Amino acid sequence: MPHLPFTTTSSAASNPPTAQPSIVLHVAPEVSPSSSDPISQSTAHISSAYRQRYASYLAATLNISLEAAQSETDYQLSPRRASEVSEGDACQS
Repeated sequence: MPHLPFTTTSSAASNPPTAQPSIVLHVAPEVSPSSSDPISQSTAHISSAYRQRYASYLAATLNISLEAAQSETDYQLSPRRASEVSEGDACQS
């Protein structure tokens, strides 16, 4: 098997790239729920962080402003209106 010589000095090793990372992390805002229960505080914090990440994803994916993405996030994740007819009953009709 032929032996390939390796050089320890290369131009890539002597000049490392100085590019800045393209990912920016944001700290989620503190949420203060009305209850003093630590579980509900944790759940509210997780929910707020999820909404913020989802809005950031929508803004980047759809090339829209963060404010528009937050509005869309609020609409998509809002509680749904109760119905007097169950999904099973609607499918049977």
